[in-house]
Amino acid sequence: CGHCKRFSIFWNEFSRLVQAMNWGSVIDVMKIDVSKNDVPHDGIEAWDLPAVYYFPAGEKENPIELAYGHKSKEENNPQLVYDEGLSLVMSGYDLVEWMVAQGKLDLDLLLELDAEANDPKSEVDDVIDIDQL
Repeated sequence: CGHCKRFSIFWNEFSRLVQAMNWGSVIDVMKIDVSKNDVPHDGIEAWDLPAVYYFPAGEKENPIELAYGHKSKEENNPQLVYDEGLSLVMSGYDLVEWMVAQGKLDLDLLLELDAEANDPKSEVDDVIDIDQL
């Protein structure tokens, strides 16, 4: 559907952000086409699409659904009611912000992983300095 195609852009951006920030060991980003696959979890109701669910570590039985919905000051906006607020997602950064706001991520670990990814020493260890030969 059109909503899914539009949202796919942000979902793919979110996936690239997770990899760029070196968070891949902590956050798995997955996509399921429910028109072709069964939903492998009883806690997911995939009637309104697209749908985003966050499965915190150690709490896989209680996924958290991304649904801004009626908590917005624009609660009378029919688009927000129709797509449960997913139209408020404008980038992968919005998805990162939402996940952090759930309070289930270890932010210190995420910052440490990002720092490791951006540490020039971690990438240069295997490089030979020609001047030292």
